[in-house]
Amino acid sequence: MICSANSNIGMKRSVNQDSFVLKTYSEKTCLCVVCDGMGGAKGGCEASKIASDRFAASIDGFIKPYIGRKDKQLRSTEIKEALYSATVAANEAVYSYALSHPSLKGMGTTLVAALIIDKTVFCVNVGDSRMYFAKGSKIKQITKDHSYVQYLLDMGELTAQEAQNFPNKNVITRAIGTEESVRPDVFKETVMEGTFVILCSDGLTNFVPDDEIREIVTYGEARRIDQVGLSLRIKKLIDTANKNGGADNITALVVKL
Repeated sequence: MICSANSNIGMKRSVNQDSFVLKTYSEKTCLCVVCDGMGGAKGGCEASKIASDRFAASIDGFIKPYIGRKDKQLRSTEIKEALYSATVAANEAVYSYALSHPSLKGMGTTLVAALIIDKTVFCVNVGDSRMYFAKGSKIKQITKDHSYVQYLLDMGELTAQEAQNFPNKNVITRAIGTEESVRPDVFKETVMEGTFVILCSDGLTNFVPDDEIREIVTYGEARRIDQVGLSLRIKKLIDTANKNGGADNITALVVKL
């Protein structure tokens, strides 16, 4: 397993409101978190950093006692519950911070995170930051956006093509920290060896089509890919988003199993 991540301010924003966490616990276990803040420059930065750090700290406390021990086995239900609890903790941290700082009222953030154990990916998301699996000629979006556009797609009021240029594309229907409670989606997926797991903010997906994301990430995948090679692919993802407009902050995190 190799992994890498990077974040970029983009071409139009004055600050980067995205945050990410990438932690490797063992050769086969890692944690990935991407948050995209909202609520004004300072509010968005604070929200994404608080949420990503609090989420990661919660998972740290859960997973570390099991690393390197064969006498303690984690069940899928325990892992899902831990991801849910970490999301609730992140929400409480952001919501409480906003209450004690009136100037930041209403701040919030998206969150997408994956705890990868061997070839099993446990994922949680709130908002429209995404997780994909890519291998060969295929890319699959695992998370489902919590957004107004997705709602209209689900209702049959928009086509996929119309959704690409919808004027209120950035309106999300769930977020971390904007309300006292939160309702995350939690997934468990088993993947094949050689799969690329991609987590990203919408600063990437709004400016680089899914198929192009796949092409960049999986290029020459039959060859051995090292840390430097993976980092260069992430740089190309960011460069492509900026070339195509770069009107938002861009964060991409990739794990090659």
